[in-house]
Amino acid sequence: MVKMKKAIKTILEWTVYILVFALIVWGTPEALKKMLNSEYPIASVTSSSMWPALKKGDLILIKGTSGKNDIEIGDIVVYANEKGFTIHRVIELKEDTFITKGDANNIKDKPIEYDKLIGKTLNFKNKPIRIPFLGKLSQITRK
Repeated sequence: MVKMKKAIKTILEWTVYILVFALIVWGTPEALKKMLNSEYPIASVTSSSMWPALKKGDLILIKGTSGKNDIEIGDIVVYANEKGFTIHRVIELKEDTFITKGDANNIKDKPIEYDKLIGKTLNFKNKPIRIPFLGKLSQITRK
């Protein structure tokens, strides 16, 4: 009888641990979606094009935007492209498009239409909030 109670207690403890872990893994991105008003509230930096502001492997938070009135020259934005997302700094705003450039790149990007805009980095004291190395973990789990 004692062994049975101990086994049930162990099973219940593991069930609670698994549920808490699942809630964190699923719940955190869902909560961030609501808090940041973004379908994609988290992104992993996959290149060194934004060095030194962002480093390859950083995880960043993305604040949703509603279009061209929400971004300014100097903002680091995230936009959709045929390969996924690009994270670069806005260097020019036009009527129907905006132009970006990676801080470490020598040439600017092609014009991007505003409907491709996903959002911009969440900043603290005018610097993007980044979590070093955590983006590498998300890149490994996607492969």
